Amino acid sequence: MIKATTKANTATLIALFLCILTLAGAQSAPAKNQPAAPGPEVKPMLLPSPAQVEAALKRTLGYDPSLSWQVLDVRPSAIPGLVELFVSINKQQTVRIYWSLEEQTAIVGELIPFGPNPFEPARQKLRAADGPSRGPADAAIAIVDFSDLECPHCKAAQPVLEKLATEFPQVRLVFQQFPLPASLHPWAMKAALYADCAARIGPAGKDKEAFWKYVDAIFENQGAIAEPIADDKLKELATGAGLNAQKVADCSTALETQSRVKKSMELGQALDVNETPTVFINGRRVKSLSNIPYEQLKAMVQFEIDHAGK
Repeated sequence: MIKATTKANTATLIALFLCILTLAGAQSAPAKNQPAAPGPEVKPMLLPSPAQVEAALKRTLGYDPSLSWQVLDVRPSAIPGLVELFVSINKQQTVRIYWSLEEQTAIVGELIPFGPNPFEPARQKLRAADGPSRGPADAAIAIVDFSDLECPHCKAAQPVLEKLATEFPQVRLVFQQFPLPASLHPWAMKAALYADCAARIGPAGKDKEAFWKYVDAIFENQGAIAEPIADDKLKELATGAGLNAQKVADCSTALETQSRVKKSMELGQALDVNETPTVFINGRRVKSLSNIPYEQLKAMVQFEIDHAGK
C-alpha cells in the first residue's frame, strides 16, 4: 500500500482534480422559440469495469507515489451520460467524480439541492430514519446523523450534536448507523451491531440513555480498539455503560440486528451518503460538521426551525 499523505496534500489533490478535470462535449441549447429536435432513445448506461476505473485513476494520479486510492462505488449519475464515482483518497477524504467515458473528461464535486423547497425529497426519505433518538417524536425538525463509530470525524462531531440537542430541546436528534467498509474501518461494522443492540436492550430495557453513554464510550476509546480485540473491548465498554455485556454481544450476531444495520446503511445510500459523519438538518445535508463554527450551526438550526417543512 502506498503510504498516506497529509491533509494538506489531500487538499492539493482536490485542487488538482478541479484544475485538470473538466467536462467537455456539452451540446448547445435549442434556439429560442424553436422546438428542440427529438433526442435519441435513452439506453441504460453501461458502467465501466473496475479495470477501466483503476486505469483512469492511475493515469491521472499515478505520478505521485504518496497517493493511494480506493473506489467505494460506481453508479449511473443523475446527469445523463455521466458515471458517478466515489473514491477515497489516502483513506482521508471521499471524492465524487462525474465521468464522461466518451469524452474522457470529468468534473469533481457534487450536485446540491437548489430551489424554493430543495430539501423536501431528502425529508421524505428521512421519514424512514428509525435509529435511537433524543427529543420529541413530533419535533418540528429532525437532525439525522449518519455516523461510523470508528470514524475520528464522527467522534469530533458527537459532542457538537449533543450540545445542539440540549440547546434546541424542540428538535429531535436521530443516530443512524453507517459503518464504512472494513478496508477503511476494520471494526466499524462490529461496533454498529453492538451499539444497535445497546439501544434496544439497555439495563432492564429501561435506561434510554444507555445507548448514548455507550456511543460516547466507544468514541472516547477509539484508539484502544483494534479488529482482533474488538469484541472484548466492546463488551468491556458495554459493562462500563451499565449494560449486560453478554446480552449485547449475543444480540450483535443475530440476523435481526444485521438486518437493522443494513437497513440504516441502505437509507444512507439512498440519500447519497458517502462519508461520515453526514448530518441532515430538516433535510439539509451538512458535511464536516465539527469544522463549522458553532454559532453558524446554531443559526442554521434556527433557520430550519423557522422554515420547517420548506
